[in-house]
Amino acid sequence: MKYNFSTIILILVLVVSVNSLAQDFKEIGFKDYYPISIRPSFSTGFGNNEYEQIIFEAKPVVYYGIYNNIQKSLSQDTIRTGDAVYMSFQPQLRLYNENSKPVKTPSYKVLVGWQPIIRTNKDNFVTLAFETGHYSNGQTGGAFSTEFDDETPQNDSIYKTFTDDTDLAALLNRKNGNFSTNLSRISVNYRINRFGLNNEPLRIHSLTASYQLYHKNLLGILDFGGFSNDDIEIYGRHEVDLSYEFTGYYKKMRYILGAEAFVHFGMHPSTKPYRLATRGILFPWNNDFGFFTQVSYGFDDYNYRFLDSFARVSFGLTWDWFTPFVVKPLKVVD
Repeated sequence: MKYNFSTIILILVLVVSVNSLAQDFKEIGFKDYYPISIRPSFSTGFGNNEYEQIIFEAKPVVYYGIYNNIQKSLSQDTIRTGDAVYMSFQPQLRLYNENSKPVKTPSYKVLVGWQPIIRTNKDNFVTLAFETGHYSNGQTGGAFSTEFDDETPQNDSIYKTFTDDTDLAALLNRKNGNFSTNLSRISVNYRINRFGLNNEPLRIHSLTASYQLYHKNLLGILDFGGFSNDDIEIYGRHEVDLSYEFTGYYKKMRYILGAEAFVHFGMHPSTKPYRLATRGILFPWNNDFGFFTQVSYGFDDYNYRFLDSFARVSFGLTWDWFTPFVVKPLKVVD
């Protein structure tokens, strides 16, 4: 085998260990909640682009809380605003069916964010999220050349040969091609909650809409890590995301059914400007840890590989950053 199974075992151990630690923190009251978040996952599946075969994919996403009183605010018997201020590290790593040296382009997002949340008088939740940061793969090679480094005159001249009919996915430097940009994102989430007699959650409808802007300066201020003018003409500045999830219970097991759509504006004509995904998640022990299956189609969500477009069926492990919890009834005011 060309890939290393010890690496796979190590990732699995880390996944289980992190989940166990998260459960321990939850038991002693140290769990932070993030209503708008990316779930960590570890998966395999079927369906690839014509250039690479994905064996495993890991998204060990972590949120580092600076301040978080969301659970406390939502557990009061009066309407109060809660807040989460945090940093988030969102790596995405793939193991391909080929030699692993040098390591092929990974993907990283580092964001700072703020999420205010409020509970309505009907026990529903409204959350906003403001996030900004950096998105790159940490490489130095030209995106479409294995001969020249990024931001050299020789590499820049390659972009002048592209037309709307050029198949950029076929030209992509998949070994060490650079991808780098800064981004800001605003999201709104509305959760419709239905609780039982003991105020335990029974059904949840969650709707999220997001707008994402790729921009030059980090945090909107620092001239660092941004895109080149040639690159931004390929992947565009704007993205809109929509998602829906339904959470229900079967006996003591929690399950989630969801769908999402992503649309990029201003992308090169050789790639599809959209991505669609549906998924099901089962939490057999009604805690943070679950098993999921996902079907996706459209552009790839892996830095410069958005130039690829293919259908894929994935299945694996995941866990939640916003597990449903008992909500205290609102105090009736005469």
